[in-house]
Amino acid sequence: MKMISFCNKKGGVGKTTLCKNVAYKFALENKKVLVIDLDSQGTITLELQQDNTDINKTMAKIIASVEDISIDKIIQSTKYKNIDIIASSEKVRKSIFLIKDLYEEKERYLIGDLIYKINKEIFDNYDYVLIDYPPTVDELSLNFLLISDLVLIPINSGLGSYKGIVDLKNTLNYITNIDKRDMPFIKLVFNNIKENENTSNILEWLAEKKYTNYLIKNNIRLLALLVKKLQIFVKKILIEKYNFN
Repeated sequence: MKMISFCNKKGGVGKTTLCKNVAYKFALENKKVLVIDLDSQGTITLELQQDNTDINKTMAKIIASVEDISIDKIIQSTKYKNIDIIASSEKVRKSIFLIKDLYEEKERYLIGDLIYKINKEIFDNYDYVLIDYPPTVDELSLNFLLISDLVLIPINSGLGSYKGIVDLKNTLNYITNIDKRDMPFIKLVFNNIKENENTSNILEWLAEKKYTNYLIKNNIRLLALLVKKLQIFVKKILIEKYNFN
């Protein structure tokens, strides 16, 4: 099982669409995929759910009783073969308050590790766990970012993308330094870029900040959500140890 997070503290960069398309492509290749929706807007839940999906079965139920409730109690099937989901709704916001109420400060960023260890056999039933995040980084989000094999940060040519990259990376650096743990593997991918759109400003900024090596070279432009470019991107994820260079 590989866990891939789609996250940017800037909204409107297409992270949910990217997460959904990657899940769909993996499923077409007969890979078993679990999508975890941590965004209280529940957009990816709405796009994948069946008529009988219970949107109240969110990660908040697990946070409330990590050691007593198995994660398979909140996993549901979707309308797509090979894709299951842990849904989201406004109730997922309760997780943030539960983490603060139930855990000491020094334990708050170890919850993701605990959930994974207790439910390892269930997670290992899947080839990929793909996680969609809100455009903020709260305690719940950080717990899953820290246990991810790969954090994908979708970006576009807008100024907000710059700040989203810096904020997320600085937050992860801060937590990993305090807890003395490994930094998750991070990559940037252009998304929602029109065919003739000028990306020179952000490319210059990436070079200035020494972030160029984080950028996936085969960028996903708007038209790249079509099969050919998406296949190239997915194949990159499949490379051993996520070596994109």
